[in-house]
Amino acid sequence: MVKASKYNILFNLNGNSYILYNTLYNSIARIDKDLFIKISKNMLEDIPQDIQSKLYKFHFLVNDDLNEIDVIKTLRTFEISRLYSASRVGLTLTMTYACNLRCPYCYEGTLTERAESMSKQDIDIILKFALNHKNYFQPKQDISFDVTFYGGEPLLNWTNCKYTLKSLEALKQRNKIKDYTAGFVTNGTLINDEVINAINKFNIISMQITLDGPKEIHDSRRITKAGHGTFDLIISNIKRILSHVTNEKFHLGIRINVDKTNIDTIPELLDSLVSEGITSIDVSFGIIRSNIDGPWYDKTLRGEELRKYLPRLWKEAYKRGFNVQTRPNHRLLFCMYDHPFSYVVDPSRKLYPCWEMVGQEEYSIGKISDEGTLDITPFYYTVKARMPTEFKECRNCVFLPVCGGGCPMESIRKNGTPNGPGCYLTRYLWKEGLKFYLAKTYPHLFPKNELFNILGRIPDKEERLTTANKLMLLGEQV
Repeated sequence: MVKASKYNILFNLNGNSYILYNTLYNSIARIDKDLFIKISKNMLEDIPQDIQSKLYKFHFLVNDDLNEIDVIKTLRTFEISRLYSASRVGLTLTMTYACNLRCPYCYEGTLTERAESMSKQDIDIILKFALNHKNYFQPKQDISFDVTFYGGEPLLNWTNCKYTLKSLEALKQRNKIKDYTAGFVTNGTLINDEVINAINKFNIISMQITLDGPKEIHDSRRITKAGHGTFDLIISNIKRILSHVTNEKFHLGIRINVDKTNIDTIPELLDSLVSEGITSIDVSFGIIRSNIDGPWYDKTLRGEELRKYLPRLWKEAYKRGFNVQTRPNHRLLFCMYDHPFSYVVDPSRKLYPCWEMVGQEEYSIGKISDEGTLDITPFYYTVKARMPTEFKECRNCVFLPVCGGGCPMESIRKNGTPNGPGCYLTRYLWKEGLKFYLAKTYPHLFPKNELFNILGRIPDKEERLTTANKLMLLGEQV
């Protein structure tokens, strides 16, 4: 006997075409109205056997006695086991709490007034701590590091960023580690020839630079201590990177911060990027977040507002030639918070499980001692015990496989604890994201006027999947 998977989602695409999407098995099929009715009304016995077999093959139908929550638990366990066997340690190094900008919404707030920065001695101890993770992995298993330089503004402590890179390279040359990667999250104001030379010399694979809108808007928000704007400088530095970086592994991304006060100006920013010749890199839209009692809370986009505004931004970016990724995918672990060996380290060598928690003592999971060992706090166990399948709202939610229980920090804001549902983008944008993906990948499914409504343009041939990967078609009339 079979039953419909509890993680099936059905919706009308257009006319007599419907989409059947399964969040647990990541399967998508186009079906006709007749099959839509039979599945949605649980009339499974009326479905022809050959169609039932296809539905079963791609897990839209499952064994009647299958507990799919157990499947999620198992897959989550496998994913954590995979991270153990991968023998990789993630280090997000808060190189300094200091910042050369004064963005009014910054969640780090007064932390940026601190003078604390990481020293060479701190770096040595942190890398020793990371090397000690060999004890957690299989005997003689080679270990690799993934390092992200963070702040504050990490390039204010460039001397010790460079020291870290040299240390990582030396560890690799001496066979102490198998490999390493490095990346930067920066405001983009301090890029110079030395930074670009380092990108070309070391295994620096990523850099994220933030913009807040067109020049007038950006320069009213991302300002220096003296109140000066930074737009022209950042654009100049982005172009400098694009023209001088030769490291083929390196990926530059632009994060565009979005809230209620600047969202209508984003198309103007995208036009500015195009006019500057900056179209060959990915852009992402970062939703500014704030605590309920924070000064920026009323200006943040939340809930249904996300569904209203973000698809418009995808369209504006895509029609100008930027790459936009919107397809929902498996997310059994939400982020680094759920990773067994991923840490944010601050200048005092305190560890946090999340970027947004850094500097908030109650969310510290421990401190690295001078000997490179970890003195843990009780919150460490709160973090490691997080299990979304135990949250009542998540157990009954069709989106659990693609959101992993949501954002722990968002759960703290809403529930007072990280061990609760942290519903965020997926809940509000899954259908729009899936439809956007389908429109640009399978444009033949849509009337031309609807393609323009969703995407703003007709996709180029190279943007579409080959026929070998064509969408599953199930149903006699499709």
